[in-house]
Amino acid sequence: MRSKNLPSLVCIIVSAAVALFPIIFIFANSFMSGDEIVSRYSAEMIESNAGDFSSHGIHFVRFGLLPQDFTLDQYKQLLFESPGYLRMFWNSVLLVIPVLIGQCVIAPLAAYAFENIKWKYKEAIYFMYIIVMLMPTQILLVPNFIVAGWLNIRESYLAIILPALFHPLGVFLIRQQLKNFPKECMEAAALDGAGPWRAYWYIVRPNLKSVVAALVVLLFADNWNIVDQAVVFIKNTYDNPLSVYLGNVVTGDPGMFFAVSVFYLIPALLVFLLGQDYLTEGIALSSVKS
Repeated sequence: MRSKNLPSLVCIIVSAAVALFPIIFIFANSFMSGDEIVSRYSAEMIESNAGDFSSHGIHFVRFGLLPQDFTLDQYKQLLFESPGYLRMFWNSVLLVIPVLIGQCVIAPLAAYAFENIKWKYKEAIYFMYIIVMLMPTQILLVPNFIVAGWLNIRESYLAIILPALFHPLGVFLIRQQLKNFPKECMEAAALDGAGPWRAYWYIVRPNLKSVVAALVVLLFADNWNIVDQAVVFIKNTYDNPLSVYLGNVVTGDPGMFFAVSVFYLIPALLVFLLGQDYLTEGIALSSVKS
């Protein structure tokens, strides 16, 4: 029996190692000094990496997990000497939090209306929802840009937040779970005189905690990593989220790249670790058919 499980175990270990290596690599390198990072990873030949392998004047990257000299200089510079990075971190927070709150309110209500309330053309509109969900973000940027111009909200966070508030993913996930919700409960509520709103608030809503928590994890990852929307709508450099500015750190301040990357990764990792059980349960409930 153990020999049969060995290939699966090996695949799991290899997959985990491949997935975890970038995180371990970034975290370990964040304790290097800025000079050591430039020496190791710069393509240019400088005095500190003159002994490394090179060809035609191009320095080959010298990877390493352990720093030569352990130091917290990157974090010191990030937290106390570079307020610009902290501002962009909070810019990311200001973009993500309204989306999460809005989706937690709007998506369950919309999914409930699609599944439990009879109204004309709801399946046609829901089909359009699915089509929009399957479209790449880059395609939706053009109509979003035009509508933002009509609303006079270009170059503001609202141009990014408003489309994200009504992203169809939440409606799709929650409706899939509502398809498995016992119809007898809704019928019993109707017999007791409960209207659609009361049935939603006291019967349906308490049973959506797992799928809503799973939705929060997915939406956080999606909106924390936005790049295209911010590049199109945000013109002021210091109003950009950290996800956009992260690429500039490599060329502008390479000695801080790994510390900034760790700083950027921590919220996403915390949200995933706190919500992984809900994520698994919510997606499972959305896919099981009664």
